[in-house]
Amino acid sequence: MVYAEGVLGDASLCMFNVYEGFVIWDGQIRTIEINESETDPLVGMALLEGYELNIQGVAGGEVTIRRLVFP
Repeated sequence: MVYAEGVLGDASLCMFNVYEGFVIWDGQIRTIEINESETDPLVGMALLEGYELNIQGVAGGEVTIRRLVFP
């Protein structure tokens, strides 16, 4: 475990514990950093590089992640 400093939405600084984790993403195992926080989990934006994220902003709405295909 390591520590990292982050800037929160209110511009305050916070220290986070950072762990290494693994996810299966698009059929591949990927190593990711996991920042510990006292809040609900968030999807890291780096993980979404090359993908399209669609979220229906209603209760029970659908969330889809689709690989972008470039010509």
